[in-house]
Amino acid sequence: MPQGTGNSGQGTETKRVIDFSEVRAKRLDEKRRKTERIFFKQLLSVYSVMGQSQMKPIEIVDVSEDGISFQVPYEASQSWPKDADEIPLRLYFSQDTYLEIHVKIQNSRPAIDRNASYMRFGCSVDQKLGSYTAYQQFVRFLETYSEHAHKDLGDVTVFYL
Repeated sequence: MPQGTGNSGQGTETKRVIDFSEVRAKRLDEKRRKTERIFFKQLLSVYSVMGQSQMKPIEIVDVSEDGISFQVPYEASQSWPKDADEIPLRLYFSQDTYLEIHVKIQNSRPAIDRNASYMRFGCSVDQKLGSYTAYQQFVRFLETYSEHAHKDLGDVTVFYL
């Protein structure tokens, strides 16, 4: 008895070939629509806004929901900030997006860190600003991260693309 090798011409059945790449791409598109993805290449850059158009890079020392401590390189010829108790800070999470918070300087003192001289500032964060909720969530993320983070012991090889 001969073996059948497919459609014998009877009926109107048509064979369907499934392209798994297409199906996978469709599922990924659906998944992307369900969750918003946030991209960034740099972890964090922080600047103080001076005047209308100047920014000065600063280095964060520590953060809390109520305050932030940062330092700037010490320059004897230029005291910074001049005559300002309240200053806006921009926390850049990518090259072109930032979260702005306003801080009030509570104290300042000289500091030496990594064999360099700095002026360190302790500040309170303005909790009335609309962006405060995002800042607060950022601090909470850092708190949770510090509880669960692991120290990289260099035991895994990294391949750069």
